[in-house]
Amino acid sequence: MLALCILRRMKRQLKALVIVAALVSVATFPRSLVACSAAGCLNNGIEVRPDFVVRITHQDKPLSGVTVEIIGNGTKNELGSGADGRVYVSKLSSGDYWLSAEFLGISAAYTCFHVSPHASRKARKTLKFEWGDMPIGTRQIAGRLQVTQLGKGGTLIWNVTHKIDAPISNAKLTLKSPSNDAEYSTVSDSDGHFAFREIPNGVYVLQIEAGATSGGDVFGPDSILLRLGAAAKLDTLVMTPNVGGGSCGGWSVALH
Repeated sequence: MLALCILRRMKRQLKALVIVAALVSVATFPRSLVACSAAGCLNNGIEVRPDFVVRITHQDKPLSGVTVEIIGNGTKNELGSGADGRVYVSKLSSGDYWLSAEFLGISAAYTCFHVSPHASRKARKTLKFEWGDMPIGTRQIAGRLQVTQLGKGGTLIWNVTHKIDAPISNAKLTLKSPSNDAEYSTVSDSDGHFAFREIPNGVYVLQIEAGATSGGDVFGPDSILLRLGAAAKLDTLVMTPNVGGGSCGGWSVALH
């Protein structure tokens, strides 16, 4: 009977240690350096002709300067859209491909396609994509950069269950307009706060460069699409780097 009691007690202690280890793993897992995994390509994607055009628009207007990358058949081609928002692709050999389109760090497309040895009637001559169609709405571009960390001063379990929000200071923030050359810059203060004042309403890309906590933790860059306007319901951006939250990295944005 005594041996059985001791065995049960050891099992309970082992279970508690496993729970603590799991909590610590979730709380302290380092930022992932692995890029987002590619989605599966269903039925080799859409069929396009060996010569086709990629059209990129923003608010129904052509968008220039978009980087279009085509990978497949052991090749990699990088092209840029002109003033007409078009990229002309020619003489692709038959096979399977991936196409990505990006502007100011914001994706406009990530899709697969294939070129057949003999193009069918369904093979497309043009691929159309809209950039910047899902911005985060806010009444002002201001807020705080922070990261959730373990609590301090208690036991291991107490620190895990009493996390704190640590400010990220000295991060460079640059606001860019996709419609013109307008650009604004600021730096987060010691409390992680930042603000852009007297900015015209419109769509912007907020680019964040590495800032750090008082403990020396440094976080990677990211680009976030925003729409500034009086009609938005919320106006405070609380921005947090995705630490151990998946392979995509980047920052999460909460509005208040």
